Amino acid sequence: MKKNKMMLVGLGALTAAASYTALGMSALMYAFKRREVKVIHNTYATTPLSTDEQAYIDNLTIETLTIKAFDNTPLTASLIPSSNPSDKVVICIHGYRSTGLADFRHLLRFYHDLDYTILMPDNRAHGRSGGEYVGFGYLDRLDILQWIGEIQKYFHDKPLRIALHGVSMGGAAVLMTSGEALTRDVRCIISDCSYSSLTEEFAETLKNHKVPNLVIKPAQRMSKKVIGYDFSKADVTKAVANSKTPTLFIHGSEDEFVPVRMVDALYNACTAPKQLLVVDGAAHADCYMKDAARYEEALSLFLSQYMYTE
Repeated sequence: MKKNKMMLVGLGALTAAASYTALGMSALMYAFKRREVKVIHNTYATTPLSTDEQAYIDNLTIETLTIKAFDNTPLTASLIPSSNPSDKVVICIHGYRSTGLADFRHLLRFYHDLDYTILMPDNRAHGRSGGEYVGFGYLDRLDILQWIGEIQKYFHDKPLRIALHGVSMGGAAVLMTSGEALTRDVRCIISDCSYSSLTEEFAETLKNHKVPNLVIKPAQRMSKKVIGYDFSKADVTKAVANSKTPTLFIHGSEDEFVPVRMVDALYNACTAPKQLLVVDGAAHADCYMKDAARYEEALSLFLSQYMYTE
């Protein structure tokens, strides 16, 4: 009787483990596998442009650049040349399930009027870029390094002043890039509503969907084999602790997708010169839409302070 009871307990444990493994695999595929869907957490991409702003963008010259990533994934970007000769470049990195042009269209006039060349890559597994699985900033940081090299080549290796500006997953990507060895051309970084680590964000998303976080461990174990990298290594907080690049952190006080506590952790861990803007009442990827004047003021002051320091 005792032996049978132990067998039943063991069988139950195996069944539970198998169930969590299956749930982990399902969550992994849902989150990481390429899907062309409408953005649901990003008001930058979903808020329509005014007629004036749309006409402004329609009259811009937009070029296409392509590169091969470190793993031969084909990557594509939109490039808007500066209206006047300039050594200023902003590389804009979009968020989850979006594209470069979708996430940054509301800021194009701001940067273009300041004579920036604007480079907007589509991240791997997004838009016109190739790839089967989302990089969530961890692989994208390596792609960004290659885009930096490509823009330097575009300018025939002349000295540049480069800003990296990322939103949501793109914010995490530029912050993880800050932990790498960067060329002196990269002067500053702007991160809008980044998560503190992919594991923490995964747990937050599961909680919001009422899925037990016990699926995280099996998902992590399978991730390297299935998607090509261990997503537990996507630790943005650890990356900014190694950064030497001045960074502006932006976040909405009412962000329920990436809680505002995450920007506090990032800001506190960052060892580089840093500034923090929390926009009252703003949801996820909503800060510019909530208070464009304050956003542009903070951005202008930050860029003027760090784009021309050696």
